Amino acid sequence: MQKTNSDSKEKDQKNKINKIDYKSYIKKCINKNITIKFDILIIAHFFGRWMPFAIAIGFITGSIAAFMDVLIIGINNFLSTNIILLLIYPVIISIIVGLVVSKDENVAGAGIGFSILHLKTKKYLPFTTLLLKFIVSVFTLSGGFIAGREGPSFFLGVGLGEWVGKTYGFGKKFKSSLGLIGGGAFTGALLKAPLGSSIFAMELENTYDFDYRPFAPMIIASVISYLTFSFFRGTHPFILLVDKPYWTLESIPYIIVMGLCISLITYIYTFLFYFSIDVSKIFSAFKRPIIGTLLAIPFLIGLYYFTNDIDVLSAPVHMNIISKLAQVPFSLKIDIVIIIFTLFVSSFTIGFGIPGGLILPNLLIGAAVGNMFGHIFPHEIVMFTLAGMGASLSAGAKTPLAAIVMITEMSHADVVIPMTAAVIISYVTSFGFSLYLGQENGTKVLTTNSLKK
Repeated sequence: MQKTNSDSKEKDQKNKINKIDYKSYIKKCINKNITIKFDILIIAHFFGRWMPFAIAIGFITGSIAAFMDVLIIGINNFLSTNIILLLIYPVIISIIVGLVVSKDENVAGAGIGFSILHLKTKKYLPFTTLLLKFIVSVFTLSGGFIAGREGPSFFLGVGLGEWVGKTYGFGKKFKSSLGLIGGGAFTGALLKAPLGSSIFAMELENTYDFDYRPFAPMIIASVISYLTFSFFRGTHPFILLVDKPYWTLESIPYIIVMGLCISLITYIYTFLFYFSIDVSKIFSAFKRPIIGTLLAIPFLIGLYYFTNDIDVLSAPVHMNIISKLAQVPFSLKIDIVIIIFTLFVSSFTIGFGIPGGLILPNLLIGAAVGNMFGHIFPHEIVMFTLAGMGASLSAGAKTPLAAIVMITEMSHADVVIPMTAAVIISYVTSFGFSLYLGQENGTKVLTTNSLKK
C-alpha cells in the first residue's frame, strides 16, 4: 500500500510538472511571436529613419572632408617650397587662432574632449562655431604643427550629425547618438579608416560601457563617407608601406616590453599635456595659442634639424614621416628626439588651444618607439612600428579595439596578433590616465571644471 501511494504521488508530481512545462511552453511561443512582430517594427523603423539619415550624413561628411583635404594639401604644397616660410607659418596661424578663440573658446584645443562633454548636453553646436573650427583647423593641419586630423573631424562631425538629425525630425533624446554617428563618419573619411573610426567614436564616449545601439547606422555612415571621400581623393592608405610586415614568436617578449615603455611615456605625456592646459589658463584666450606656439617653435626647429626632413613639419598632411619610421631604421638619437620633442610640441600647441587632434602625436611617438625596437629585429621593423602605433593610441585614448582596427585600415597591413599584445599591455598598464578630456578615466578635476564652465 505504501508503494502504491508513493507511486501515485510521483505520477501526480510528473503530471503537474508536465502541465507547468506545457503552459510555460505556450507562453514562450506567444512571447516569441510578439518578439518577432516587435523586431519587424524595429527593422522598419531603422530602414525608414536611421538608414536615410546615415546615408545623408555619410555623403555630407565625406564631401566636406574631401574639400577640407584639398585645402590642406594645397596650402601645404605652397608652404613646402620654403622651409623658412613653413617655420614662420605656425606663428602667423597662432595669431589667427588667438583672435578666433577670443570670440569662441569652444574652437580651441583638440576638440574631442569638448565633444565628449557636449554630447552629454541637450545643446546643439552653433553653425558659427562649426565654421570657425573648420577654418582654423584647415590652417593648423596644413603644416608646421604636429596635430592630428581626428580632433577637428570628430568635432565637425558631431555638429553636422546633430543638425542633419534634427532636420530629419529626430528629437533631442537622440542627439547624442546623432552626434556620435556624425563624428565617426567624418573621422572615418579624413583618416581613411571607417570601421576603426566608428569603434573609436563609441569607445571614446563609453570608455568602459560599450554601447552598440548606434553602431549599425554609424558603420553605414562611415563607409559611405569614406567612399565619398575616396571618390574625390583616392583610396591610397595613409601609412604607405613598401615591405609587408613580418614577425616571429621570438619577438613577442620584446613587444610586451615595448608596450610597457609606451605606457610609461603615456603617463609622462598625460601629465605634461594637462600641465600645459593648466599653465595656459594664466593667459587670456587670445594669448594662449601664440605663447604656446612660441614655446613649441624651438622644438619644431630641433625636429627639422635632427631629422633633416621637411616631412616632419607636414605630418598632418600626408603622414610621410610615419611611413618612413615604419620602414627605415632611424638612429636611436633621432628616435629619442622625435619622442621627446613631439611630447613638448603637441603639449604646448594643442594644450594651449591650437586646434588639432592627439592621434598623430601618439602615432608618431609609437612609431619612433617601434623604430627603436626594430634595431633588435631589423627584418621586423614594420611590425614593431605598427604595433607601437597601436599601443600608443590605445594607451593615450583608451580605445584598444579602435587602435588595432585603425592602424590596420590606415596601413593596409595585417599585424593584428603582435599589435594586440602591445595594445593590451599598454592599455592595462596605463589605466587612470587619458589624453582626452571628458572620458570617464580622464582627469576628474579637469572634467568637473569644464562642466562647471
